[in-house]
Amino acid sequence: MSRGDVLAIVLAAACVGLLYAHLWQPAVTATHVELRVGGKPAGRYALADSRDVAVEGRLGTSVLRIEDGRVRFLRSPCRNQVCVHSGWLHRGGDAAACLPNRVSVGLIGGDALDGVAH
Repeated sequence: MSRGDVLAIVLAAACVGLLYAHLWQPAVTATHVELRVGGKPAGRYALADSRDVAVEGRLGTSVLRIEDGRVRFLRSPCRNQVCVHSGWLHRGGDAAACLPNRVSVGLIGGDALDGVAH
């Protein structure tokens, strides 16, 4: 067995381990959504409360809908609407952003471990 074969086996094992950690972790139910504008915190809301939240970004107002333990971009002033098409977020660690408007959302879950805790 050559050094290249050993390297290929080690890399394949590392990839399998990373995929296992990423894809087969139990889903964490999110409890809160954190809003950021320009990288700075702009609000934190419980997912248990249904509401629409207007967030003022660089281009204008983005509107988020919180409903049934999930959140999504409802409207945003950006051109391509990628943030709106990202759909509903519901698991801890999920995130979406309107980059042109500099508005982002991240879901915060319960007691699950994250990448820093490993």
